[in-house]
Amino acid sequence: MASLHGPNRIARIVIAVTASLAIVVGLGMGAFAARWYSLRKVGVDAPPFIATGTHKTQPPQGACTSRPCNVLLLGSDSRSGLSASQQVQNGTNQDLGGTTRADTIMLVHLDPSTNETVVLSFPRDLWVKIPGHGSDKINSAFEGGVEGGGPELMAKTVTALTHIPIDHYLYVDLNGFQHAVDTLGGVNMCIPPYYVDTPGDLEAVDPSGNIVYIHYGEVGHVADPYTGLDILPGCQHLGGTQALAYVRSRHNLPCSPIPDFARITRQQQFMRALINQMLKPSELAKAPGLVGPVLSSLHRDSGFSPADLVYLVGQMRGISTGAVQFRSVSGSQAVVSQNGIPLDIVKLDPADEKLFAAIRNGTPLPADIGTTLPVTPITPANVTVEVIDVGNSLSASDVEGTLSEAGFDVAPGIVQANMPKGVTKAAVAYAPNRLSEAQVVHSFFPGLPLILVKNLDVPVAVVVPHGYQPATPTPSGGQSPPPAGAQCPSLTP
Repeated sequence: MASLHGPNRIARIVIAVTASLAIVVGLGMGAFAARWYSLRKVGVDAPPFIATGTHKTQPPQGACTSRPCNVLLLGSDSRSGLSASQQVQNGTNQDLGGTTRADTIMLVHLDPSTNETVVLSFPRDLWVKIPGHGSDKINSAFEGGVEGGGPELMAKTVTALTHIPIDHYLYVDLNGFQHAVDTLGGVNMCIPPYYVDTPGDLEAVDPSGNIVYIHYGEVGHVADPYTGLDILPGCQHLGGTQALAYVRSRHNLPCSPIPDFARITRQQQFMRALINQMLKPSELAKAPGLVGPVLSSLHRDSGFSPADLVYLVGQMRGISTGAVQFRSVSGSQAVVSQNGIPLDIVKLDPADEKLFAAIRNGTPLPADIGTTLPVTPITPANVTVEVIDVGNSLSASDVEGTLSEAGFDVAPGIVQANMPKGVTKAAVAYAPNRLSEAQVVHSFFPGLPLILVKNLDVPVAVVVPHGYQPATPTPSGGQSPPPAGAQCPSLTP
């Protein structure tokens, strides 16, 4: 079973909410402009936030619409706002020792010259120097919380590590996340079968903090007693409660040798799936009425205006999900001594500096850094998939729908073409050195063969010929749920 550092230190995700917010606010700019003023104080925190500079220059002045801009996205383990029953499930702030740590930390880099967005995730256990406080895990920089200067200290810490200036922050706690997802109407997601972990005895923690085991007799569920997660694999609609449970789970789930790394991959998968959903015309039409309610679920600095939020991913309007690139700060597991007590940490990979430099300088990101995490299946968010329609448009559309809800980058779309060389039937085709990505795609289409195609011009493609009818991987689709221990995709070295 996974080791525990503080049984109730459970990560929160903010990026999916923020992306949805940005997409929502970025719609109908002319019609919405008159409402910016009325929303200027919604979700604004009172404490001042001073943008951080680098060791060479101070951040440039002006709105994010006219220059590169960096937004720090923080999700904390605060239980504030939860009902009594929800605190029984998730614990109270007192259970956490009275502190608030940002267990989800992401940096969003926006550049109007490229119309692209980079989302960079930081492992919560990354060992860093915290200005004025010595070395510690990066999530401890937020212990003061919103009212105690947590966002500013976290921004200084990230800038000290990366030399990337931080202009603004957005923050959400558990209650805010659930409310925002429910306000958006939930999310359609496809859960991979390799996370199935029942039947069996799953690790949990009792109210006193002792590790216990709970028996799950149901076959083929994806469950985690720590978070209350209990769903079937396959494509389904998740409300705020189960969406939160999925993205914050870090115990019990198979294919997760390093729980925090695997949780980042699920967070990014969720983010991509939500972006894919929000870009659909039917969702765009509902967006204007959601602006105020979603804003009220978040916290932001006073300088981060609704007008800036319009630009956050406003450039995504009319373009594909491929405009967002996901990367992760990587590293290796290590042990340090803190006050004589051994502490498990993540030690920074020196290669990450190339990633930081590319973001600072506005140059193309290095292709081989930050797209995967050690000993962790690649996230669907970083797998680009094309659907090749060989005379079967209806099934091709169904396949693309599954890929979209599974959180893949479906920017290549559906392409009408002949069968790739060497492919004679429906298949998951992949280019050289792309087997690990293809295996993640294959987990959603287990009946198809995996075929290497040397001249494939995309990393992975699902070939849909005449006569092929995909079996949609839905929990209610009549198929038997997969047993525990379904084959994991290749783990990165």
